[in-house]
Amino acid sequence: MEIKKEKKIKGKTIYDGNILRLFRDEVEFPNQHQTAREVVEHSGGVSVLAENEEGKILLIKQYRYPIDEVIYEIPAGKLEIGEKAEDCASRELREETGYTAEKFSKLFEFFPTPGYSTEKIYIYQAENLEFVGTDLEEGEYIEVVPKSKSELKELFQSGKIKDSKTLIAVMYYLGDF
Repeated sequence: MEIKKEKKIKGKTIYDGNILRLFRDEVEFPNQHQTAREVVEHSGGVSVLAENEEGKILLIKQYRYPIDEVIYEIPAGKLEIGEKAEDCASRELREETGYTAEKFSKLFEFFPTPGYSTEKIYIYQAENLEFVGTDLEEGEYIEVVPKSKSELKELFQSGKIKDSKTLIAVMYYLGDF
């Protein structure tokens, strides 16, 4: 069976904020049935899998208001309009961990919630790190927590890593891909 696209009939902006826009679109299926789709438009994000000079992966711990929890994540941030993903990776690594990298390689790109959001996340691997000092943004309260391979495996297996981009990066790092 051929999968066909839905056709947008009309759309309306419901919310236009600092990091996202919310649309409500009326769409038509190939069989002419109509329904509504709510779509969150987001510029995307970049995250960084970085191993320091001690062979430890740089994780951060930070409080996330929407889930009311402090969680483990790899360094990451919002992709600015027109910004290259690799430049964002470099900026976020520096801001959140204090490290710069000689080289960045794209590992993956994925849609965390394609059922309702345009957000795309890029995961980069940073190589040949050098510590130059942190540069946190206003309102960022982050603890850098470097983890060895065995510590990462324990965090993963115990369910303490709950962030999707971090889960993907850690599974890649721990596996034989």
